[in-house]
This record gives sequence, structure tokens and C-alpha cells, in this order.
Amino acid sequence: MGTYVGLSLLPEGVSQLQWGKVYEESLELLNAFPFADIKEKNYFGLTIPVFVQAKERVEPKKFWQFCGDLNSKKYGETFKLYKEISVYKKSIESDGRKDILFENQEQHIVRIFDSKTQGHEYHLYILAIAMLIESRLPKYALVSGNIDYKQCVKAKEWADMHLSTPIDLPVRVDAERLLPRFSLINNDIDKIEVLDKWLIADQEKKFEIIFNLFSRESFVQWFLRILRSYSSPVQIGALKFMIYYLNIVEDLKGLIYLACKHEDGPKFQSSDMIKAIARTWICLPQEHFSFMKAFNKVEGHPEIVERQFGMMMLDLRFSGREIKTHIPLDEVAANLENHFPDFEGSIEQTLIDEISLIEGELQIFHEQVKPSLEISDASTESKMYLADGDAFLYFNNDNILLTEDQELQLRAIAYSIKVFIEKNEYSKMLNQFLFGSLSDMKKVLAALSNEKFHMILTEHTWNWIQETDNVELIKTLLLKLIIDELMSNKSEKNNSDMRKAMFENRKLLEKINGYIKDEQTMEIMQEWIKEEEEGKGK
Repeated sequence: MGTYVGLSLLPEGVSQLQWGKVYEESLELLNAFPFADIKEKNYFGLTIPVFVQAKERVEPKKFWQFCGDLNSKKYGETFKLYKEISVYKKSIESDGRKDILFENQEQHIVRIFDSKTQGHEYHLYILAIAMLIESRLPKYALVSGNIDYKQCVKAKEWADMHLSTPIDLPVRVDAERLLPRFSLINNDIDKIEVLDKWLIADQEKKFEIIFNLFSRESFVQWFLRILRSYSSPVQIGALKFMIYYLNIVEDLKGLIYLACKHEDGPKFQSSDMIKAIARTWICLPQEHFSFMKAFNKVEGHPEIVERQFGMMMLDLRFSGREIKTHIPLDEVAANLENHFPDFEGSIEQTLIDEISLIEGELQIFHEQVKPSLEISDASTESKMYLADGDAFLYFNNDNILLTEDQELQLRAIAYSIKVFIEKNEYSKMLNQFLFGSLSDMKKVLAALSNEKFHMILTEHTWNWIQETDNVELIKTLLLKLIIDELMSNKSEKNNSDMRKAMFENRKLLEKINGYIKDEQTMEIMQEWIKEEEEGKGK
């Protein structure tokens, strides 16, 4: 699982002159955005990996590479591009897959890019570079990955501002340009298969494109083939395709006929089909699940891994959330009764029972996600609230603020540091680490962050640490590392995110330090923790 940007190349068809021009244009885009690379630098007598502005390298051959960006301070996997096309012509790392979008199938395909951005900010900008290469070498290069049409539009708009000649959108996100690449295919069903396989789009968008581009007969043949691949209409895949049908075709009667009566259809059992129709949520009032719109994919925004995982979980529990069509329950029941007059039992009661179970699960889920919804609802044009990791990393006390729960987390960290100092249980360690010279403290800080926590911080962060004469800030960072080491909190994501934020976001660190010095706040935290512990003991 991950968020990728891919680029395939047929290097044998590309001359060094062509490639050299494209490479030079890629450098213009490289320098137009704060792409970040990891470079070893010396701080406090130690060599540590640091996040720096990516630049062209010259050894052993000219190339550039990066793995993140300095804006977001986040990184995924490395993307690299060499100036010499010979590097790719000699490559034995062929893609290994035959790509029917390329004309010459005898040539080997090399994956220039096939790395994860994890949806971080640099995703759109490496996409722009990949699009540049396909645009300049349309017969020999092809963009792929976890992308969509609007992402590509955004990437193009940015790239066009920095290049003398505009670039094109990738062929795989544009159905009207994609189909002509298959000039030897005349049969509609084969063309649909091509779009289904090669077009990059969300499943519902792809469904809509196929419905609009082809005859009703061809569309039905394709749709029936999809349904026949499932043994039951209540399987998640079948449900999702039936939801797309209801959203786009808006024909419940037709769907029931195709799924259960058509001679080329799957001929699903009536009992299963009634349950499946209920689980499409078509007769569930929209206002009962409108809160789930907060979890909808936003076109043009790269998906982060946590979201991909979350969407899988939502598909398992709430596949009907994508329904856009509503038909009152009594009308749905009447339709089903017309198709299944011999059904034993009450179809309407079966629908009511299924909907009741769905609504019960929705209520429970709504309570579970209330904190996230409240954060989303509180955000406006002038102020923004983010989930914990990003909230702490980007907090600026101006337009990016913290919720009360997030403030509580900071006060808890401040309290843990204050208590640790006062108990002085590790006096020898404290004396060694916290009461030496400031330069020695900084050296210990660098060593701990690198050797124990494997933190890769931006050059900006190490520069302010190097330049500051604020002993208290350095002590607070050191104590956070020491406590996490002693408490075995190194690998936990929440702690890892907080450590990074405390280093990278000086405003956050100063806020925590202010809480440590605020006796009233620390007394309140002491009482709160005491009450929490007493509550657990009951």
C-alpha cells in the first residue's frame, strides 16, 4: 500500500539530444520547488543526515534526486533522473511488463520513476516532472501512479509557469486521447476493456465515462460481465458497481432486471438481491449519513496512506456511503415486489431490518469520529485545525491553531518533563546531559536524535539549534528524547510525530517550554492526572 508516481520509458527510441533537452527542462522544475534530498553534514563535530534543498549532482554522472520537500518537512521514497540516456539503455532493470500503449513491443521498458510520495506535498511536483517527460517524448514515455485528472491539471498549471513550452496531460487520464492509441481495435467491447485496464480514474468516474462513450448494448455487456465475476450481490465489489449504476444510470428497475433476470446476467438470488439493494443505501435518507462526506476523496489532492487504509475499512463497513440517488423505501419495496412476486416473506420488512442495522452502525461510527469532525467543522478561511501530527508540525499561533485536546497533549508533555526533573531519579544522567556546557548539550542532542531515534531533520532546524543560546529550549528537547528512550516510546507514531514537531517547529517548542515554567498550569495538570488515576482505580 502506498501513493506512487510512476514513469515508464522505452530508452532505445530516445537520442541523447532529445533526452538532454528534457533533462535540462526537468532541472528548471527541480529548482522551482523546494524539493529535498538527504545529505550528510557536520554539526557539533558529528556527521549526521540532514534534509537539504535538492540540487543537481555531478558524480559519478550528472543526475538529480530527491525524496521529499522542505515545505512539508516530510519525505517518502527517492526519485532520481540521470542526464545520460545511456544509463537507461544499459539498464537491466526492465519493467518486465508488456505495455500496449507503446508501439514497439520488442524494446524493453525501464521504470524511470516507481516510488512512493505517500501523498506528501512534493507528489504534485514530481508528477509535473513525469508529465514533462511524457509530453516531450509521447511515443516513448508514459506516466502512471496514484493520480487523477485534477492532480494532473494542477501539475500542468504549475509546470507551465516555469517552462517556455507548455506540457500535456498524461494520456492515461484522458479517455479521448487514450482510445486513439489503440487504432487497431474496432470492437466496442475491446475498447471498453482497454479503458477499464489503462485509464487512470476512480472506479465511478471510469464507469461514467464508459456509460457515456459507448452504446447502451455495449455498456450492458460490459456491466453484466462485471456482475458475473461475483457470486453474490452483497459482495463489496458487486455492491459498489451497483451503486455506480444507480448513481449514473438512475434505473433501479433496470438494475434488478440485469442482476437477476437477464439471460447473460449473474441471475442473483432474490433474497440476496433484496439485501444488496438495502445495502446500497438507496432508500436511506441522505441526511442520516451526510457526515460521512468529510471522508470523501477530494479530486486533485493526493491520497496519504492512512487515508487509503481508512477507505478500505469504510468499504468493509459502509460501502453504501457513495450512493447519490435516493428512492423512498416503499417505492424500492414495490419495485422489488414486481420482480420477485414469489418471494416468501415481506420485502418491505426485510429492507427495514437491513436499514435499521445500517443506521445503528452509523450512529456508533458517528460517535467514534466526532473529534475528527469537530476539527474539520471548526476550520474556516482565517483559522485552520489539523489532525495531531500536522497540527503540531505546522502550528504557528496565527492561522494554524491547536484544539483544546491538542493543547492538553502539550501540557502533558510539559508536566512529564517538569516531574522528571524534580524527581531527579536519574541524577547522574541529568548531570551529564543537562548541566554541562551548551555546546556539549547540543552535541548530545545531535547524537541522541541521530543514533537512538534516527531522526532526519531539516537544515533549517539544525542551523537554529547551532545558533541558539537558549539553554532551556535545548534542555527541553533533550529531556523529551531521554524520557521517550526510557519509556520505550521511540517507535510509536504519535511520539515520533511529536518529537519531529518539537524540533522542526520552534513555536511549538516555545509553547511547551512556557507551560513548564507556568506553575498554575502545572498545578492544574497535577490535579487532572490525579483525578484520572483515581478514576481508573475505581
